[in-house]
Amino acid sequence: MHNRTDPIIAISSAPGKGAVGIVRISGGQLKAFIRCISPTLLEDRKVKFVKLKDTDGQLIDEVILIYFCGPHSYTGEDILEIQGHGGPIVLQRIINYCLKISKTLYKSHNKELEVLPYLRVARPGEFSERAFYNNKIDLLQAEAISDLIDASTEQASLGASRSLSGEFSKEIKKLLEEITRTRVFLEAHIDFPEEEIGEIEIFKIKQNINSQIEITSKLLSKTRNGLLLRDGVNTVISGQPNAGKSSIMNELCNEEVSIVTSIEGTTRDIVKQSLQMGGIPLNLIDTAGINLNQSVEIDLVEKIGIEKAWKEIIVAELIIFVHDLTKSTIETYKNNNIEILKKIDDHRNKNSVILHILNKSDLMENQGKIDEYKAEIEKYYDVDSLVISTKNKESVEQLREKILKVIGWSQDSGENVYIARTRHLDSISKVKHHLMAAIDILEYQILNLELIAEELRLVQNALAEITGEFTTEDLLGEIFSKFCIGK
Repeated sequence: MHNRTDPIIAISSAPGKGAVGIVRISGGQLKAFIRCISPTLLEDRKVKFVKLKDTDGQLIDEVILIYFCGPHSYTGEDILEIQGHGGPIVLQRIINYCLKISKTLYKSHNKELEVLPYLRVARPGEFSERAFYNNKIDLLQAEAISDLIDASTEQASLGASRSLSGEFSKEIKKLLEEITRTRVFLEAHIDFPEEEIGEIEIFKIKQNINSQIEITSKLLSKTRNGLLLRDGVNTVISGQPNAGKSSIMNELCNEEVSIVTSIEGTTRDIVKQSLQMGGIPLNLIDTAGINLNQSVEIDLVEKIGIEKAWKEIIVAELIIFVHDLTKSTIETYKNNNIEILKKIDDHRNKNSVILHILNKSDLMENQGKIDEYKAEIEKYYDVDSLVISTKNKESVEQLREKILKVIGWSQDSGENVYIARTRHLDSISKVKHHLMAAIDILEYQILNLELIAEELRLVQNALAEITGEFTTEDLLGEIFSKFCIGK
C-alpha cells in the first residue's frame, strides 16, 4: 500500500516526443533533495538553469528547475519541476536519476538520513488527489482538470474551464448554505418545542424550499447540458434497407464515410464517425438496414450486419429512424416499420430518444402524400417528425437543428454551462427529490418538523457528495484512477 505522504515523481508532459518535457516531484520537504541536484539554493518560483549529470558524471540533459514552496503550490506540498528536452528516454533517465539520488545519505543530528526517503513513481491522478486532500481544489475542480485535458470540442473546453475556476462549486455551495439556514431554523424549533411554530414561519419555510427547488431545477438543466458536453451523444441511424441512412450519415459528416448506391443492403457493417454539432460531440453510427421482408433471402454477411445494428440501437442515446417517403403508400413497408419500431421500443435504453426522419422528399411529386404520411407518423407515434431530402442542403441543416433540439441542447445552452458527469446529475436529482418530499410533508401531511429536517439533511449530504466534502474513499479512488499519470 502506498502512503499518501510519500514523495512522488512522474512525467507531467504529454506522452511522446516534444520540444519540452516536464518531470514533477511533490513531497512534504524537498530542500535537502534539491541541494543534491542544484549547485546553489533555489528560490521559490524562480527559474534556475542546471546541467544535470548522473552519478558517473555523464550529462543527462540541460534543464530548468522551478521550485514551488508548499503550501503555495498545486498540491499544497513542496513541488520541484524539472523541465528538459521532450524525449521520452531523456525524461525517464531524469526520473531514474532522481530515484537514485533520493537515497543519498546525509548527516543530521548525528544521524544518517536519506535526502528524500520513500520517493516513488506517482499513481494516475495522484498529484490532483493530493491537491484535493490538501484543500487546494474540491472534487468538482479535480474532475474538471481531467475533463479539460480530454475535451473534444471548444464548448467542452470552455465548460471544463468554468468548473475548474470554481464557478460550479460556488453554485453548489450557495445552495448548500441556503439549505443549511432552513434546516437550522427547523432544528431550533425541534430543540425548543415550547416555542410553537406559527403560520408565518411555515409560510417562510415553504417559500425557502420552493425557491431552492427552482434553483435546483435550473442547476439540473445546466448539469444535463454539461453531461452532453463531456460525454457527447451516441447516435444510431436506423431503418429499413435503402431508406437513405448512409446519405444522411455522409451529409451530417460532410464527407463520404458510407458507401451509397441504389442497391439495397449496401451497408453491411456498422460505420462510425465522431463529429461535433453545435459544440456537442456526436458519435454517429450508420447501421445495416433492418430487413423483415420474408420473401427476400438475407445472406450471412447481411444477417451479421443486422445483429450488429441491434447491438448499437440498444445502447444508443439518440436513434434517428429513417422512413423512405417513396414507399410510404406500401402497406408491407409501413407494417415492417411498425414491427421494427416496436422491437426498438422494447429493447432500447429507457432514456434514449427516437427522431423520425421522412427522407427522399425530392422524389415525391405529390405534397399531399408527404403531409398525409407525416400526419400518420406523428399521430401513431405521438412525436414530431421531420421531412428532408439529403440532396437539399437546407433540409440537412434543419436536421442538425432538430438533432440538437431533441437532445435538449441549443446554441444558448452553451453559455455558462459547466462540464458535468453522471454522478453530478444523480446527486442533483436526489437533491430535487428530497426537496419535493419536504414540500409534500408541508402541504399534504400533518406538520412534522423532524421529517422535513431529515429530508434537508439528505439534501445536504447529496450536495456535499458533489464537491467531495462527504464521499467515500472508493469513489475518490475510482475518480482519480482515470486521470493520466503526472496530473
